[in-house]
Amino acid sequence: MTGSGFSTRESDQITLAVPHGTASRRTLWGRDELLDELLAAVRNEGHKQDAGAVHVVQGLGGVGKTSVAVSVAHRLQRETDQVWWIGAQDASRFTGGLTALARQLGVPDEEIAVGRLADQLWRRLSALEEPWLLVVDNADDARLLDGPGRLALGTGLVRPHRSPRGLVLVTSRDGQPGTWGDHAVLHRLTPLGDGDGADVLLDLAGPSAGSREEAAELARRLGGLPLALNTVGRYLAAVGQRPARFRDAGETATFAEFRASLDDGGAFPHPGTATALAGIWRMSLDLLTERGHRCVRPLLEVLANFADAPVPLILADPAVLGEDEAFEGVSGAEIWAALQALAGLGLVDLAAANGVDTVALHPLVRDAHRNPGWYTLNVRLLDKAAESDETGLPEDVERWPLWSALTPHAVHALTFEEGSDDDRVFPNIWTAAMLTARSLHAQGQLSQARKLLDELVPRLGGTLGETHSDTLTAHHNLAVVLHDQGHHDRARAIYEDILTTRRVTLGEHHPGTLTTHNNFASVLQDQGHHDQARAIYEDILTTQRDTLGEHHPSTLTTHHNLASVLDDQGQYDRARAIYEDILDIERDTLGEHHPSTLTTHLSLAVVLHHQGHHDLAAVEVAAVLSARRRVLGPEHPDTLSVQRWLDIISAARDKP
Repeated sequence: MTGSGFSTRESDQITLAVPHGTASRRTLWGRDELLDELLAAVRNEGHKQDAGAVHVVQGLGGVGKTSVAVSVAHRLQRETDQVWWIGAQDASRFTGGLTALARQLGVPDEEIAVGRLADQLWRRLSALEEPWLLVVDNADDARLLDGPGRLALGTGLVRPHRSPRGLVLVTSRDGQPGTWGDHAVLHRLTPLGDGDGADVLLDLAGPSAGSREEAAELARRLGGLPLALNTVGRYLAAVGQRPARFRDAGETATFAEFRASLDDGGAFPHPGTATALAGIWRMSLDLLTERGHRCVRPLLEVLANFADAPVPLILADPAVLGEDEAFEGVSGAEIWAALQALAGLGLVDLAAANGVDTVALHPLVRDAHRNPGWYTLNVRLLDKAAESDETGLPEDVERWPLWSALTPHAVHALTFEEGSDDDRVFPNIWTAAMLTARSLHAQGQLSQARKLLDELVPRLGGTLGETHSDTLTAHHNLAVVLHDQGHHDRARAIYEDILTTRRVTLGEHHPGTLTTHNNFASVLQDQGHHDQARAIYEDILTTQRDTLGEHHPSTLTTHHNLASVLDDQGQYDRARAIYEDILDIERDTLGEHHPSTLTTHLSLAVVLHHQGHHDLAAVEVAAVLSARRRVLGPEHPDTLSVQRWLDIISAARDKP
């Protein structure tokens, strides 16, 4: 650095005073632990390994970094007058503040003029024995802190010190460890929880705006972002102080009204809130763009256009993104770097949930960057993900965490209306939606599967026609869910309609026709029509043995169903022999703990119970229960079904 760029008179005009305002007078909710940790560093009560470190309070714009710094500064001003505040929004303000501080500490002008500002300043700060605090606020572009050296190497304009009772506190949106170096201690400032958020709203707006529960719900909708909470709280307080007759149309006066406005897609009633937040986040994106991350803006908008849930990284597929003009020529490495850069500024969070890598957006960041123009690309990303090798089959237990992460986004895309073009987009979403419904059904979430299929079936019928194969498949899957829910009459009617159509379009012996006929017979069986169901199973089984073979999964399913109706008819010996044969085959081909194997194992145990072998049946059912708990979880309907059978068999065994 060849010179500070400031004359003596100019630097003397720069204030190093801590900013005053409401932040210094109000309770800083939810930050006590961090404040105590930072104050301990000044009072020489902290970890010895952190002595002299640069402490960086980092987080999303609007999360309250400056408020934390103000609170620390005002508390320390009760103990010392050596508290200095330097803004780092731009180079002139920052270097001017350093120059002013250096002069205040007695660094001669000639030392500053020859470019020794940083060395002399930090030498004098390190020599201070009384408590002191230097805040460098809004250092979002950390490159300004390099100077002639390197911030990350400890040779920048901000660097570690050797004072026993000093604290260097930097606030920044940049939370990437590589920016600050090993000598820095990063404090990630996260949004407030619902309870603390409710306290902020009640503190500002007062109880007349609603209950604590309503305040907590609004705080959750605002994502716990302190800037939003403070602005909304002040807005509600201002509106609440006016008599109702002087309120304009659309003004909200309560927590519940404000939340309803946001949920209805309305903008912030207080225009200053939206402007402030949008401006903060726009500057963050501008900064990343300047750093060479050319796709951060469209990438954030694509992510924001998904559902309000963590987005699996499989939905940020570089190959699919690259098909769009906005991402032309952008590599996978660049997309990953952009995600990391967005996370570094707190605009997104990269995390693993249930073993699935995801990217999560703050609710207000999502609201601010949602753009219906990306809907078509969102759907293409979903379609590619749903049919990828990574997601596999929806019935595969090991893939359920990924399917669970994809589900809210498939539902959101299917129900999305604004900005969509059904003729062009809908064909790309129905496959993902049907696979998602299959996954929900496999996981035992029958109500959610039915709701999704209830939405999908009529749209498919209206788009493709009622007799199209995809419409029939979706309708068939809906009947399966209804059957499992116990709605036998409706399921039977659907199967009958599909069976009539498939016999005409596919033929009597087509696998699709046989599957529907098999399911239709299963409903008849559950309705007590055992003879009719048995006759259908026997006819289907003969056809499948001839066309598919004895060991084909469809053949085994029909054979299993036949054994089930034989069990219902009291032909226990024959049913038991069939189950034993099927179980041997499934153990060899599928494995001991495959869902089909466990189903057959349970059926065999039930037959043993019906034959009076209660002790043996109880042992077998207990083995199935242990496996299903381990594979499916204790609350899965299939697990609960096994538990009910164990209770029944145990009760029978205990009878005298």
